[in-house]
Amino acid sequence: MILDYPWYFILFCLLAGGAYAAAMYAWGRTTFGRGLRWLLAGLRFVVVTVIAFLLLGPMVRRSVHERQQPMVALVQDCSRSVLMSADSAFSLQPLGRDLDGHIQVHHSADTSNREMSDIGAMLDVPPGTEAIVLASDGIYNRGQNPATVAEQLGIPIYTVALGDTTTRRDAALVNLRANRIVHCNTLMTIEVTVNANHLRGKRSRLRISRSHPHSLLDELPVAYTDDRFSSTYTLTFKSGDRPGLEGLTLTLDEAEGGEETLTNNEIKFYVEVIDNRYKVAIVGLAPHPDLGALKHAVESNPNYEASVMLAADVIGGKHKELGECSMAILHNLPSARLPVPEGLKEVPQMYVIGMQTDLARFNAMKTGLEIVSRTKKSNDLTAIYNERFTLFHYDRSDGEALGQLPPLTAPFGEVRAAEGLQNLLTGRLGHIDTRQPMVAAIAQGGQRRSFVWGEGLWRWRMSDYAENKTHDHFDRLVSQLVAFTSQQEGRNRFVVEADRVYAAGQDVVLHAQLYNEANELTNQPEATLTLAGDSVKGDYTFARHGEGYTLTLGQLPEGTYRYTAHTIHDGKRLEASGSFAVEALYLEQADLTANHSLLHTISALTGGRMYRPDQMEELAQELKQLKPTIYTHTRYGELAGMPAVLILILLLLTAEWVLRKYHGEI
Repeated sequence: MILDYPWYFILFCLLAGGAYAAAMYAWGRTTFGRGLRWLLAGLRFVVVTVIAFLLLGPMVRRSVHERQQPMVALVQDCSRSVLMSADSAFSLQPLGRDLDGHIQVHHSADTSNREMSDIGAMLDVPPGTEAIVLASDGIYNRGQNPATVAEQLGIPIYTVALGDTTTRRDAALVNLRANRIVHCNTLMTIEVTVNANHLRGKRSRLRISRSHPHSLLDELPVAYTDDRFSSTYTLTFKSGDRPGLEGLTLTLDEAEGGEETLTNNEIKFYVEVIDNRYKVAIVGLAPHPDLGALKHAVESNPNYEASVMLAADVIGGKHKELGECSMAILHNLPSARLPVPEGLKEVPQMYVIGMQTDLARFNAMKTGLEIVSRTKKSNDLTAIYNERFTLFHYDRSDGEALGQLPPLTAPFGEVRAAEGLQNLLTGRLGHIDTRQPMVAAIAQGGQRRSFVWGEGLWRWRMSDYAENKTHDHFDRLVSQLVAFTSQQEGRNRFVVEADRVYAAGQDVVLHAQLYNEANELTNQPEATLTLAGDSVKGDYTFARHGEGYTLTLGQLPEGTYRYTAHTIHDGKRLEASGSFAVEALYLEQADLTANHSLLHTISALTGGRMYRPDQMEELAQELKQLKPTIYTHTRYGELAGMPAVLILILLLLTAEWVLRKYHGEI
């Protein structure tokens, strides 16, 4: 028992009870006999003392024991490889009903993407789960090794082996490799691997055809020379003569004597046919490794073609094709020796500001970025990603990856930015965030420009590969800057961004931007989109996100889709249209042989067991042996709130009243 007051306060409670009893039965007028009077006084003394003590607010500490049934997670693999097997109708629901009342059951079915299997992600169960039942065929083609994930959980996993481990008499198309963006009427090639089992001596034929209008483009004979056959074939054909998405179908004819399944004998895919490439002029003051890095990054986007040239040659008239360029990347220009060539002043520009850039000449061009410097010193700046950048969509992970790359060498100076200039990356000097632009862009007055403050971009591209085994982070930065800068202002102030091809099972997300008359982003008016596809049609409304719009269409069936988006701004109807495709991945049906050894390994590592689908009763009996968990909690409560105390007081008062009533006092 816990009391906030000193213990001697209990004496005051006793004195209060004694005084009250004495006042009623010792000094008060009463006709009771001596014995009865002492009894009544005692009852009143106890009642008053207890009530006075309760007024001190004593607390009582109690230990409460709670019994909780064990919780088991039932995880059902619903990927396409399972649905195509003989166990496609198997369900863990009956097992859950059998366990109900004995243990808590949490059902989970992986239906997020039937085209890919991530068994490791399926094992993400609620906290407090004491065991997992996983019904799967053991085939996975995405995510971590499930055995590693299972071992880290520290709870037993009981697996139910679905599918068939028997190697089927079957052939399958796997590992399609094709350039997904091609020019009109150009020769293109694709490579595909054919795998086959138990078809030695049989023959087939591989065909590539155009979907709309249907036409055969190329074909090759296939001869299966081994029971475990694998060979890669190359098909060559000419792309279509119209720009847009072109659907292609790759088909492997049924082998002589038949196959157990033909679902993996066909792959449908899409390529984007374009009718021209944007030309980008990369003009440098002098030879520099940055120029090569920029060229590779620009041409990572098949829509762009880059040419590297020196400013002196351009001014000297050696590059007659310069008038065809869509934009220019100016490296260390203007300089003290050479200005920006006249032919490049009217095209969109991206500036790489280095130590040879003449800042006075640069500021006189009124580009939207002004750098004031009174010294020739330089700074080594590393990048910090700015989440508030909205001129185009840039992935946060790319920005954070750039922050891990070596510093750029930038001229020392103070920046004065025009209204509308947005920083994609700001510079860090040592441990200090300068908040000055390192990579920035502006869309103003019908013109677009972008800026990189610092030279040494070649180190970024090399370090990106050294750190991440890919140039993608750097290439995407340059590619998106070029795409933003080269876009002509004024043609359409309402722009919708969509990937050309989405994978089946992937959420289709579209972004849109609306510019007002001052070329400022706004999303005040409502924006809607009409979608037309082979099996899905409908009208949708964009959600406002930041200063733009976002529309999530969810997972769409395979096929091609056309969209028309519109909004009304300042009384004018603005439209944007385009198309995209949803393409099946065909990962699940490439190999339908179940991997029961993986399931056995998962169970062995975690202390569980592997069962067949016809052993569910045995599994249920084993799960029912799980012991409940008993939790002990210490709780504190006021003594006055305990029913027993209140009942005691009521009984004492009732007894006193009955005695007084019986002897005629009341």
